[in-house]
Amino acid sequence: MRASVRDGLPMKRLTLTLCVLVVALAACGDDVPVVHVDGGGFPPGTDLGPLPDGAPPPRPDLGRIDGGGACVPSIEICGDRIDENCDGRETPCGDTDGDHYDACAPTDTDLTQCDCDGLRADVYPARGGLPGAPELCDGIDNDCNGRIDESAACCTGCASLGAERATRANICAVDGSCSCSTAPGGAVCAAGETCCSGGCVNTTNDVLNCGACGAACTPQADRCSASNCACGSGGPCDFITVCSGGAC
Repeated sequence: MRASVRDGLPMKRLTLTLCVLVVALAACGDDVPVVHVDGGGFPPGTDLGPLPDGAPPPRPDLGRIDGGGACVPSIEICGDRIDENCDGRETPCGDTDGDHYDACAPTDTDLTQCDCDGLRADVYPARGGLPGAPELCDGIDNDCNGRIDESAACCTGCASLGAERATRANICAVDGSCSCSTAPGGAVCAAGETCCSGGCVNTTNDVLNCGACGAACTPQADRCSASNCACGSGGPCDFITVCSGGAC
């Protein structure tokens, strides 16, 4: 016998079909991965624009997020409203900290040549032959080279050198071992030697590194003795006289 609308069968079928569709869509939603992006819902680098008057501040930007929800520090980029270095604040562009280096900006292509933390004067990169800020063993990349506390003074592998750890070596290798990066094979300098830009030298008698790395004697002296420049058996000549053959 043919069913009629009055019997309610077509309406029941329609209701059942809609229920199946709702259940199917809900099930599909379980297969769609939920991606948590930087800034609580905006992809990194998105310019959110100025906030309207009276609007609540956005959630703190947490930079990159690891699997446990913790912030993973990276080089801070100014003006992008992203907290890459995980200090909880945005860094303004320019030389805010007065160290004569501008903060890394979105337009910078080499992030080793800009100030990787524009709010700290003890953080700046090496540039133009000048060294970067010294590593202070403070858990910060002071010289903006991408490594943290890599100086020999901070290196556990250099602890056996005692008081000479900052002179016989200059860096902690990636594997944690102590090293003089300018020496052949990166070997630690021998006792009594100093790790300088030209390798391991004895600063007590080296005329190019007399008393300290890079402290070269002038033409007023012809030798380095006991870490002091000298002309022959005496002291250096006056500034208008050249030392020649051990005499002024």
